[in-house]
Amino acid sequence: MLKNNGFTLMECLVALLMLSGLLLLLSSLITHIHKIEQGLSGYHQLEWEIFLLQLDNEMATLQYEQTTSREIWTKTVDKKSVVIKKQQDKIIKSQSNGYQPLLTGVKQFVCQENNHGVDFSVTFTDGKQKKGTWIFE
Repeated sequence: MLKNNGFTLMECLVALLMLSGLLLLLSSLITHIHKIEQGLSGYHQLEWEIFLLQLDNEMATLQYEQTTSREIWTKTVDKKSVVIKKQQDKIIKSQSNGYQPLLTGVKQFVCQENNHGVDFSVTFTDGKQKKGTWIFE
């Protein structure tokens, strides 16, 4: 008697069914990850726009003093120092031994003075980079 070594038709169909199920699962997982990534990107953009508005409102009553590569120095009407800087993974407004967080998830904060304002660049912990300008009068 001859003994054939190999797969039967039924075994091949079961293997193909399992493979197609795994590929279908992988495809839906990739699609789901893409949708989550788009949602997070929209959240970062919204958080950035809120930060810019909040920074503009916070700085409206302050008088510009100087800029270093990582800080923006201003003064209040009664000559108290207010500093915008990066602390840990946040950008904060530091004033009178206290601070107010303005933006979170920050990896790097770089400032540079220009003619009538301060250009700043923020790199987030996820690698995205945003740029903005605060114009002082």
